Amino acid sequence: MAAITSAVDTAVDTAGPTGSEETHVAPPWPLMEKLKYGALAYGITKLVMTPMNMITAIKTDYLGSSPNKPDLVKTMPSRTMLPVRVFLPKSHSPSNPERSKEKLPTLLTIHGGGFVLGSPYDNDGWNRRFVELTSDAGTPFCVIALDYRKAPSYPFPTAIHDLEAVILDLLGKPSTPATHDDLPIDTDRVAIAGWSAGGNLSLSVSQLPDVKPLIKAVIPMYPVVDFVTPSTLKAKARRYKPALGGFRGRNTDFLTSMMNMFNWSYVSPGQNMSDPLLSPFYAIDHEKIGPGTEHAWKKVIGREKFPSNVFIVACELDLLANEAWRLACKLSDKEVPGVEETIGREEPGERGKCEFEDERFHWWDNLTVDGKKWRYRWLLVPDVIHGYDHENIGSLIRDEEAVKDGLEKREEVMEEVRQWLLDGIF
Repeated sequence: MAAITSAVDTAVDTAGPTGSEETHVAPPWPLMEKLKYGALAYGITKLVMTPMNMITAIKTDYLGSSPNKPDLVKTMPSRTMLPVRVFLPKSHSPSNPERSKEKLPTLLTIHGGGFVLGSPYDNDGWNRRFVELTSDAGTPFCVIALDYRKAPSYPFPTAIHDLEAVILDLLGKPSTPATHDDLPIDTDRVAIAGWSAGGNLSLSVSQLPDVKPLIKAVIPMYPVVDFVTPSTLKAKARRYKPALGGFRGRNTDFLTSMMNMFNWSYVSPGQNMSDPLLSPFYAIDHEKIGPGTEHAWKKVIGREKFPSNVFIVACELDLLANEAWRLACKLSDKEVPGVEETIGREEPGERGKCEFEDERFHWWDNLTVDGKKWRYRWLLVPDVIHGYDHENIGSLIRDEEAVKDGLEKREEVMEEVRQWLLDGIF
């Protein structure tokens, strides 16, 4: 989920990869660490997550006991083991066949979990609420939750190509029509979003040649985008706020204890960690096109690898926030912060409210370069931790105040996403 912490501690500067190519190759793990992380990863995935997901599936999809259950669960021909979960507004429910023929703007979503854990069930609450919110606003959306096979059994880049296959099944391509044209997908109005590892995958899969033309916008939420920078530096750049108290007032990041297991599982030894499909931060670079050194004119290169609309959402109390900020700045041709530059501010903000007036927390740029339009937006959600927008975060952190604050801010983030997509993109 984040960078491998050993053997690369000196391999980073404020702009990107440095030194020789070998510096950025994932190193082999010592035998005892391989055994430890292997046992942990396989134990969690096979002995814990698989039974839990089966129980959730029975409760949600077969017994229908969840208020957030999808309207449809569809099997895709290219990946029959990875069904999609379809969330529809009431106007387009299966019980209303006439109205359901009308096509809707569609948001594809990708769950997180460090490429190892997690399932689409984790985001049922977010997906259902987004459909409700957009319907209440008079601009109904369809939301489709995607799945992918997990590491360590399926390390990088398997998940990316799983998602590619499912997306092409859903949306088709010039040579192959969509498999499920019975769904109310307006193929001219499709965006993709993801959380954490899913944010990484949303940026990665949208770079693929067959997928990129189908996706109008990407919304990575607290994504991991840089496997080169070691997590020791990421933890230093993370904002800590003891004044908040409770779980949010801790002086450590709860992701730290899981980093090595995620990294061992997803990134194979010998892998180039600055591969843009693994670390989307390195898809973008700057080319000097003018005289001088310190104040040379520069041109952003690589921007065209992504769709032309990108809205990055990050959590202030998250060790992944700095790299998301750096990517947003890089895309928008702003000065790229250093890897150890602390994000956000020291003082707590207003409970339940995002911050839209302070550029540390929010900005957007509409650029025209060589006749092509690019739209970039940055939103740092104040005083929230990684995973703040999931209802089940409460079972992990046991902090009622933090959960309530996060879910209130989730509403604002959803509304901003809705408005942004409908304002000139869709």
